[in-house]
Amino acid sequence: MLTIAIVFVALLLPALVLAELWRSRRVTVPDDAPEPQIDPVLSTAGMSRKIVFAMVALAEAFLLLIAYSANEPFRQSHASERQLELSVEAGAHTYVQYCLSCHGAQGRGFLENVGLPGKPLNRGDLQVLTGDDAASARKMVYQTIQNGRPGTIMPAWGVENNGPLNYAMIDELVALVNHGRWDVVDHIIKAEAVAIPTEPAITAANQVEVGRKIVTEGACASCHAVANTAARGQIGPALDGIASRQIAGVLPFTRENMKRWILNPPQIKPGTQMPPYSFREQYLEAIAAYLETLR
Repeated sequence: MLTIAIVFVALLLPALVLAELWRSRRVTVPDDAPEPQIDPVLSTAGMSRKIVFAMVALAEAFLLLIAYSANEPFRQSHASERQLELSVEAGAHTYVQYCLSCHGAQGRGFLENVGLPGKPLNRGDLQVLTGDDAASARKMVYQTIQNGRPGTIMPAWGVENNGPLNYAMIDELVALVNHGRWDVVDHIIKAEAVAIPTEPAITAANQVEVGRKIVTEGACASCHAVANTAARGQIGPALDGIASRQIAGVLPFTRENMKRWILNPPQIKPGTQMPPYSFREQYLEAIAAYLETLR
């Protein structure tokens, strides 16, 4: 509103000055007066009008400069938001083309669909927007996309590694993951009628294998270690032999107790560093079944 008011005054001021000069001229100079009298260029009155016009022009330029300065933060903010939306949308198109088949429509990888080979991307530690952790998260996602993960099925997508994605496309994917805009991915999937892989059933035959994948390659692996697997976390205790001891030192190991523990550790052991995990029931069953084999 302030910007609009300043612009209005800047436009109104010269109009008012011109109207007043015209009125005074019509009053003081007869219509049949000679030309030098009508437009006394070298007279004191003529020079006064020119000085007034110059002052009005300067005042108008000053007011417009103030209006531009007042509006600049809003313009930059709007431009930044618009650029982010464009980046996220472009990243979502790239995601649907290259990443959907492994990481799923919601970015949850095998936690979304046990048939997907990709790891979860829809995670809190990748969606930090401020501070040093935000910069670290963006860098980690960028480098993983660019260079892949040696020893895993994650390929190197960057053009530096003969992949199809340039730095701008990777930046757009980073923006998508960092802001958790899976709603844009969902919109593109629906708009373009993209087929989503169906989830295979978890059966007694594959339950332990599904649990192993979740524990050793998913969220558990960032905090816990399991011998001879990719899980090498150092924050929590190693899970080797967990089926032969108490859970967190407070519960005897059973599948049901393990499921209770995963769903809400602080409720069972106040002060524990392990946060709650809202896995689906079939995934909880699979995790408990796998951990039961670690004796």
